[in-house]
Amino acid sequence: MGNGNTESTVQTSHVIPSAEVKDMVSYRVQHNKILEIKKLPTLPDIAYRLLDVLSQGDPDLAELEEIIRYDQAITAKVLSVANSAFYALQREIDTLHRAIVALGAREVGEIAFSICVFSVFRPLKSVGGFDLKEFWMHAIGTGITARILAQALDREDEEKYFTLGLMHDIGRLILLMVFPQEFEAILEQRQISGRSLLTEEKEAGLAHTWVGRWLLKRWELPEIFSIVARYHHHPFHKGHFLFEPALIKLADLTAHQMGIGNLPVGPLDDPSPILKRLGLNEDLYQAVQDHLVLIKEGIKEAWGQLL
Repeated sequence: MGNGNTESTVQTSHVIPSAEVKDMVSYRVQHNKILEIKKLPTLPDIAYRLLDVLSQGDPDLAELEEIIRYDQAITAKVLSVANSAFYALQREIDTLHRAIVALGAREVGEIAFSICVFSVFRPLKSVGGFDLKEFWMHAIGTGITARILAQALDREDEEKYFTLGLMHDIGRLILLMVFPQEFEAILEQRQISGRSLLTEEKEAGLAHTWVGRWLLKRWELPEIFSIVARYHHHPFHKGHFLFEPALIKLADLTAHQMGIGNLPVGPLDDPSPILKRLGLNEDLYQAVQDHLVLIKEGIKEAWGQLL
């Protein structure tokens, strides 16, 4: 970009992070503890099939219906969301096929994929200062905001940003699952210090960014998922501007500002440097925020019934 900035913009699907050795040393104890765990959450097979369909520029309606139709639980929840006031459809949607036609294959595929991810962590319980429903609502809000931002930027790859946003903070659920006492102590310390939750995680040697990267690699999702999980708080990395992590960070900040999911993250960063590097002018960004104000209650109503 011709703005005189010495950083280069990198399409992060091609980046091989250069600081991984330092990370392994920094988090060696916690890394070893994680590797010793006998039972880890696994993503259901249907989620991989859905992700494959969603990676298509124009998801195939028949293929999507074939994937979902035999899972009665997912089908019922998709129909529940489709009939919510958020979509304001003129007649009741009573079949999966009608839901896909009315909402679109991508929208239904994203709902179904989200249901799969929610189910993985269903056994977890909220702890003081960290409400799981609020966590998921923020993840959904970040995904929806990321997709809107990608559309505003005329990204040809806009289809991937909802799922990237949905999964960006997944490491925090592993902290809650694997290190519940340590995570509660981190939450308590954040309340005392007033610093960001990520800062307190780093102080404890349990940054959710690193843990999320590790989990998503174990799940063998496309590499961009683990890169976004690792760098969405720091998209200006070693002289490079990492595009996907930057867009997800902006979506994350915006969802927090809009009050989509109430989480104890602490002080929020100034989005101005990211807006500048993404090439998103203030008027267009304001239009995105105005749109979110109009739809955020609908998002909570429609998606909240899945949580």
